[in-house]
Amino acid sequence: MFENDLGIVEIVILGNRNFRKVQSEKMELKEWRRLAVQSVSLLLAVFVCCVCFGEQIQESTEHVVHAEAAPQVGTDIGGADKNQEVLPEIDINEAGQDAAEEKIVVIDAGHGGMDEGTSSRNQKHYEKEYTLLIAKRLQKLMGERGIRAYYTRMDDSLVTKKERVKQAKKLEADLLISIHCNASSIGDTTANGMETLYSARKTDNASMTNKKLAQIMLDEMVKETGLRKRGVIKRDGLYVLNHADMPAVILEVGYMSNNKDLNYLRKAGGQQKIAQGICNGIVKALEEL
Repeated sequence: MFENDLGIVEIVILGNRNFRKVQSEKMELKEWRRLAVQSVSLLLAVFVCCVCFGEQIQESTEHVVHAEAAPQVGTDIGGADKNQEVLPEIDINEAGQDAAEEKIVVIDAGHGGMDEGTSSRNQKHYEKEYTLLIAKRLQKLMGERGIRAYYTRMDDSLVTKKERVKQAKKLEADLLISIHCNASSIGDTTANGMETLYSARKTDNASMTNKKLAQIMLDEMVKETGLRKRGVIKRDGLYVLNHADMPAVILEVGYMSNNKDLNYLRKAGGQQKIAQGICNGIVKALEEL
């Protein structure tokens, strides 16, 4: 609303997105006030409607965001089988309750992260890679057999030996199976085959000694793969074997310094057979616990 040079008062009202122009020469004060009040009332009504509508939109948007952020019930860790979980992600207290109902196995893929383990002669293939590949294949097999298993790592991460044993103890695991690859001294490429390592320490299970577990695992792996059986070896200086209180074993599944063993490890079929042999050994060991 304004007064121009000719003394003509103009009032502009916004309604339905069209301008309505009202002109009046020498408009009486009473009429001017009436129109002014109507204009203010109309603008106030529009403002109130906008505020109310805006609040409804905001409320609706908040509901949508909350719905999208809600966790999905029944989602397993990493999309794995419900019986197969990675140790850093689990709730130790809940897992301890399950231990009373069914047997628990901890699968340890040796090395990882900055700890590469041993390697092939050309240093293009590292132990940490193949222990993890075998563990992943074993995960599927264990799930199919309905065995409750936990894994110290399922990616290229560094997990200390102390932490591996600590987690197995907290879970009150019945077995600790640590997967490794072997290598001979520099220049020796003839050594090949599989062997298992055990500690002479006593376990918390009288029916399953470490040596017995090592023998079962070696027999089943060799039976499945056809690789050379090197034997069961006592090793008391290895942290994982010395500090575990459950039956524990280190599996040396092949020599990376030997071309024949390395080629077997590199092939998907070889990895699958190794994993199957490990699974068979675990099943047999659990039956004898």
